[in-house]
Amino acid sequence: MPVFHTSVRSTIMLLLLTALFAAQPLVAQSTMPSPAHEPSSWQNVKYAIYFTYSDIERLLADSASRREATEYFAPIRAGHVYLECSSEGEVNVNVMKSAADYFRSLGVKVSGAMVPTVPGGPMCYNNPENQAILERRSRALAQIFDEFILDDWLFTTCTCEKCVEARGNMSWADYRTKLLLEVSEKYIIEPAKKVHPGIRVIIKYPNWYEGHRLNGYDVYGETKQFDAMAVGIETRTRATHDQHIPIYSGFVFQKWWPSVDPKKWVGSWLDNYDMKGQANDYVAQVWQAVLAKSPEIILWCAGQIHHTGPSSDVFPHFREMLPEFDHVAGLLKGNARGVPMYLPYGSTGEYNIFGYLGMAGIPIDPVAEFPDTTQTAIFTEHSLRDPGLADKMISRLKNGHDVFMTWSLFKKLGNTEFKNTLNLMEGPETVSSSTFRGRSGWSEQVFKSDRPFVFPAIETTTWPYARDLALVREDNDFGILLEVQYMKGTIYILNMPDNSYDLLRLPVEALNTIRRPFTKELGMQLEGPGGVGMYLFGEKQYALYNMNDEPANVTLHFPDALPESGWRELAHDDLLSVNAAKAQQMRGFDIPLHTDVSFTIQPFELMIVQAP
Repeated sequence: MPVFHTSVRSTIMLLLLTALFAAQPLVAQSTMPSPAHEPSSWQNVKYAIYFTYSDIERLLADSASRREATEYFAPIRAGHVYLECSSEGEVNVNVMKSAADYFRSLGVKVSGAMVPTVPGGPMCYNNPENQAILERRSRALAQIFDEFILDDWLFTTCTCEKCVEARGNMSWADYRTKLLLEVSEKYIIEPAKKVHPGIRVIIKYPNWYEGHRLNGYDVYGETKQFDAMAVGIETRTRATHDQHIPIYSGFVFQKWWPSVDPKKWVGSWLDNYDMKGQANDYVAQVWQAVLAKSPEIILWCAGQIHHTGPSSDVFPHFREMLPEFDHVAGLLKGNARGVPMYLPYGSTGEYNIFGYLGMAGIPIDPVAEFPDTTQTAIFTEHSLRDPGLADKMISRLKNGHDVFMTWSLFKKLGNTEFKNTLNLMEGPETVSSSTFRGRSGWSEQVFKSDRPFVFPAIETTTWPYARDLALVREDNDFGILLEVQYMKGTIYILNMPDNSYDLLRLPVEALNTIRRPFTKELGMQLEGPGGVGMYLFGEKQYALYNMNDEPANVTLHFPDALPESGWRELAHDDLLSVNAAKAQQMRGFDIPLHTDVSFTIQPFELMIVQAP
């Protein structure tokens, strides 16, 4: 049986909710009275529930079905529902209006929804029949709603003769993004606004970012084009689902895509598709939305989380956590901050590398403009979408700013100035070992893992010495984290393991070494195992989320003398102990003063450390 994290505060509030049964706003007219003091919505988190057309037919078919469904979803306190029109045949306006009127009578905001598909899958946007279907659905929704959202099936993968001919000499990515912008305007936005000039049309972006442009999505252009946008953060079962998206990627998506125009961001969309028995992973998605301060959390879909749904067993734990989500959301103060990571819009690179780094305890701040003033910044293959990347990175080094890049990016910069920054030797393609060597200055430490890890093999000459972290075999040390002084700055090169998730399974000493280059940028670093995400707010608030199935012992390490009292854990209202070390020498090396705050985080628990 899985172990679910629920704080004492959540348990008490859940018991109160169960006893009082909050009946508004999403509730049927029940014989059970609703106490006057019971709130109708959460104070700090907003929820919306998405009803597919089959959900409408099944769960809202008659008064008895509506009453049962509404009472079932009442604990969510959703103030908003999305109602999807049929994806087969014509839109049944009467059915849609009836469902909309029902929710409006309860004081719930109602929006429409469309899945831009035809039976069998995505549309061909060069097919006149498909174009006509889009236009008819758009016009029908505009008769009923003041806004509607497009499910993320707006993409196209069509390779019919018309599409191949129309593409000409363009790449599929360039052609499809251009096509989607034209089709969206002509057959979705314009028809809707002719029927209802004030209507808002919302685009929802899929969670599979690396495939966006190839399948027609232009985050920058379409966010400018549409009235609003929503972010897909469906990480689902991260290691076994066919998309393999690390949990922390959901947080990065929410900080990245809305930055095109933050005013247009309406919410974050998650689901429990194929998540039977994975309640912790489902709740982990919600935490990413709470930590990103999403305007609204959109739950797809009613039929999936209803007790008759195939993966509905995640709902009870989610329901238990609702008070805690709201409590924590109210505690987060200040703007989120982290290490700038250069991810230009429309870029592709190492699959979800930002999610793995975030789950390794490095808070990520994705930026689409080149970060030229920060102390440290992260660069990956995504950054290559900027044609002037190498020169800009060299300029950073000239100005005394550090560059942290992946080994994959370094190899692709082979014809630039960076070829002169590192002395490499020929060696095997991959290397495997369970022994590591970590080095800081002249101090080094050898440590072992409980199993071997496989890395691309990087062999460097002895001098200049570059290996801060290495995998050790009898024949050589192979680089994992390389450090190179160049001009006024420092280049750090991270060699990712063959299995990306192995980054999170490295020994604690290895992960602490990988996090160390970001200490100047953040003013501190996390020490502890992988699988613990860190989210910084303002200057003195540190949220930690344990995404492991076992407790995690962690330390917040500050390279300064800080107050030894007044440190609090806000989510559970606990005092924390502090270890302050004064400057000293050990084995002839200077050990600088520092302050450590240590604690244990239970599986799938979130803690917020507030500095004095």
